[in-house]
Amino acid sequence: MKRVLDEWILLPQRFAIHEPSATAVLADLHLGYGAARQRQGDAIPARSVREELQPLVDAARVQEVRSLIVAGDLFERGYDAAIAKEFLDVLRELRIQFIGLVPGNHDRGVAQIDDMPIFADGHEWCGWRIIHGDQACGGEKIVMGHWHPALRWRGRKTPCFLTRGTALVLPAFSHDAAGAEVEKDARWDGWQRLAICRNAEINSKVSRVRLTARRR
Repeated sequence: MKRVLDEWILLPQRFAIHEPSATAVLADLHLGYGAARQRQGDAIPARSVREELQPLVDAARVQEVRSLIVAGDLFERGYDAAIAKEFLDVLRELRIQFIGLVPGNHDRGVAQIDDMPIFADGHEWCGWRIIHGDQACGGEKIVMGHWHPALRWRGRKTPCFLTRGTALVLPAFSHDAAGAEVEKDARWDGWQRLAICRNAEINSKVSRVRLTARRR
């Protein structure tokens, strides 16, 4: 793990924890992706919500996580009541309070639901503004998702966190989400890149900082 911006811990499970409040912030879960692809005729596995959330379960065993905010794209193809129930059931089992969802561009239909808190315009949390990232934002302290940042490492894309000033961009929590190579996008020039790799060391020689994860 890596501590940044004084208050945030970055985890190799592709999300961040606001340390003072023990609040996890995840982005771009895209739950239901496999099933959606199967309906389109693609031969790929459809993992359950519990399987998709296993990285959060693993992290909660060793890190204090009291609450959770989703910074957009909880769903792949809009609101699904069964997926939402299974998601909330897992959080209850982990004794993690669900603060709410900041809707992303994939979260169609969530404005009409009443089984989870929705923050359509972002959410203020302990002095930080949590947004999805597909809308304009100012220079305040921001945590966002949406961009699926990644780096090219040994011929493959690897997800990464981005930080600059008082802003933090999260990688996609979903392992199915395609990463966008930040080195090919000028908008990320000058941002620190913290790449998540597969072994168990932190190496500052790769893309400035390399945040790593053990194989499961």
